Amino acid sequence: MKRSLHCLTGLLGLAAGCQVHLAAAANNTCEWGANGSGTMTFIQDLGSVYIPRDAPVGSIIGSRRFKRTDNNERRNIMCDNDGSVRLTFNAQTSVPPVQGLPSGSGTYGAVHTLLPTNIPGVGARFELGFPFNDSATNAFTPDTGDSTVPFSAHHQRPMGTAQLNFANLESYITLIKTGPIAPGPQTLTGQELFSGALSGIPGKSFRVGLSGTVIQAHCGSNKVSADPVQLGDWNLADFSGPGHVTSAVAFNITLSACVADDTNTNIATANLRFEGSGGSSPVIPAIPGVFSLTPASGAKGIGIQLLRGDRSTPVELNTEVPIQQITTGDTVLDFAARFYQIESRANVKPGDAKGALNFTLTYK
Repeated sequence: MKRSLHCLTGLLGLAAGCQVHLAAAANNTCEWGANGSGTMTFIQDLGSVYIPRDAPVGSIIGSRRFKRTDNNERRNIMCDNDGSVRLTFNAQTSVPPVQGLPSGSGTYGAVHTLLPTNIPGVGARFELGFPFNDSATNAFTPDTGDSTVPFSAHHQRPMGTAQLNFANLESYITLIKTGPIAPGPQTLTGQELFSGALSGIPGKSFRVGLSGTVIQAHCGSNKVSADPVQLGDWNLADFSGPGHVTSAVAFNITLSACVADDTNTNIATANLRFEGSGGSSPVIPAIPGVFSLTPASGAKGIGIQLLRGDRSTPVELNTEVPIQQITTGDTVLDFAARFYQIESRANVKPGDAKGALNFTLTYK
């Protein structure tokens, strides 16, 4: 009776990670083991994965490496080869590949390797490990050197005492955003995405699906702490020349009911784009974070500068700016504002000084 083991280095004997089985395989073919025949089912559970709500198509939702996924039926396939025959393996897709991804969407690898899941807007890519990645003498060799599904592979060398006992699936799975994803938790149902066929085994040797939940990270509402933000009263004498600034006044925007990955595996960042409103607009020539007063303002020669929470770093206008990672519950985004002198002292005039901005919030 021959011993079957899977090791990257045969000299390690019964090292950790080896698969040991004491059943004999038929010479130069593959056959079902002692637990019976019938297609094996592998469901690989990704758990909960998060994707920022406004992440562009092509963004990676999450990835995971599986080292030992058992099949539901607890079956196994034994293969043996003395090197005189060519054993084959084919990994075939069970669903048509994703079509029509925009150019430059950020996905990697051949388009035909991205498989649609049961969740609209979510695709999966599978790269198989042992025994289909040429990692040992009893492993199959991909015909093109790539073990990304779909692919074919072969075995044509002596296995020696290291017969192949296949009962666990090794893979590296990447989920990719392929389109809009519906709000709320979306469940991967275990739908068959691809199957594998081995020499000597009629029909499908095994089938593979995914389980888990895809969740969009976002927040439910936002509230500005002070609207308008009161920048205070100042004397003309306080404005000594272009570039002079007053004391910054803090304010914040609170994002409520945020849904986020508390493990920080998939981080979602709140991005804000501030644009002028009510006649306010970025000053010309541009000064970082500075926008003009509204036409109804009596004051002249000054603008308003928007700052980050440190009260010194300007926030770029008319541009989507990453501000802060969101967390479950409430996330507070800190800002500040101050007057900024844009003209000479002689051109600064007293009066009401009002400015207005709108902001657009996205999660990426």
